[in-house]
Amino acid sequence: MNPEVYLVNVTRKVNQIQLPIWTSVLVNALKMSDINVEVIDLLPIPEGRKEEYFKSRLPKEKTIFGFSIIAGNNHLNQTERYAQMVLEANPENIIVYGGSLPSSIPELTLENCLCKYLIAGEGEFSFPYLIKSINQGNQSPGDITGLFYKNENGVVGIPPKRIHSLTEYSKPDYGLLDMNFYVNYLNETNQSFELMASRGCRGNCSFCFKFCGPGFSMKRPDAVLDEIQEIIDKYQLRRFYFVDENFFDSNRFFLEFIKLKQERKMDFTFRGQARLDCIDQEMLTLGKENGLVCISTGIESYSQKTLDRIGKHMDIKDIEQKIRLIQSHDILLLTSLIMGFEGDTEQDFQELEQFVIKNGLQKKTKIHYLTPLPNTRLFREAVEKGYITNEFEYVQNLGDLYWERMVNMTKLPDEVFDNWYKRLYALCSKEVVEPTSNKYTVNIKKIH
Repeated sequence: MNPEVYLVNVTRKVNQIQLPIWTSVLVNALKMSDINVEVIDLLPIPEGRKEEYFKSRLPKEKTIFGFSIIAGNNHLNQTERYAQMVLEANPENIIVYGGSLPSSIPELTLENCLCKYLIAGEGEFSFPYLIKSINQGNQSPGDITGLFYKNENGVVGIPPKRIHSLTEYSKPDYGLLDMNFYVNYLNETNQSFELMASRGCRGNCSFCFKFCGPGFSMKRPDAVLDEIQEIIDKYQLRRFYFVDENFFDSNRFFLEFIKLKQERKMDFTFRGQARLDCIDQEMLTLGKENGLVCISTGIESYSQKTLDRIGKHMDIKDIEQKIRLIQSHDILLLTSLIMGFEGDTEQDFQELEQFVIKNGLQKKTKIHYLTPLPNTRLFREAVEKGYITNEFEYVQNLGDLYWERMVNMTKLPDEVFDNWYKRLYALCSKEVVEPTSNKYTVNIKKIH
């Protein structure tokens, strides 16, 4: 039977190869809805052959094509280029956009891009509903949560709602991906297999877009361990990285996860992201004894005034205390800091440098340029104050988040600001293991 929908993973130069988790999750959701799906993943295709390969995979009959787009790194422009090829192959083909960028600006995307439909937020339910509605002849399905499209009245849509049943509908299915390509990359660079056990964050920082809306949802601990066991059995990998916004948000989940890991006698290491105010002594002790090797966290700023202004809702003294606590358990702590908040001065950058050294964060910290992401409080502020004059043009030109300056909201000259960034980047950024195989290096873009 011919596929009813193609999921396309459009590639561009990146700083590391990443398994498209969104693709595997949607494959599972579509199959659960008895929808025939195929995947066109361009990342494993040799450079110079991607366009030819893509065109060779396009069917002649009318089909639905789903693209997921993130902000930055020319992803929107690249997606538009491949969407144009889809329409040139058959003008009746239907383009659907989803992902974090379209979710943040549905109206702006539909008014300026080639997509006919846009799925905002999570797509496990809304995307299958849309496909079935189209197949039944309904081209204007106005009752699907998270769906946006244009009609004679302009852009219409229903805001997305958070999915709470992640265990069943958000289970990844890797069967349509070239897993040898991704697994060999992880082995070559000694990186961890990426998983997602939860979505959401209870924080509300001014620079962060809530892709799934407010709230927090998780899979069951036993289901997460089932996924890990499957990966161990299939690919012999025992290093895992939870890319959740805050894997440690639920103390109850974490304790049950460790308990079941012990009962199953599973042997693997893991790392995850966290807000530092979720970390405590018990979690660190149990984690260290049961495979936790690294915690990544966004500190954002050393300045309490800035933390308060961006809505971080954390005390810098507590942050430093948690840094010392994690380090005392011999767990690697990787952090991120942002420079370029409005009002930042050279003295602030000097004090930021001292903060890094004082807390032993050299070569363990990502230094980011402050980048207003669409539909955040920071973005709206940047528009109101004239730092961003053309919203869609700004979105189109978003570069390497967050290693390329998009705006300068300080009063410092660009050259002074950039020199401080380079100085702090040299102090903070950790060395990464680069791949050696040409099939990977052609896809990697050096940050500096």
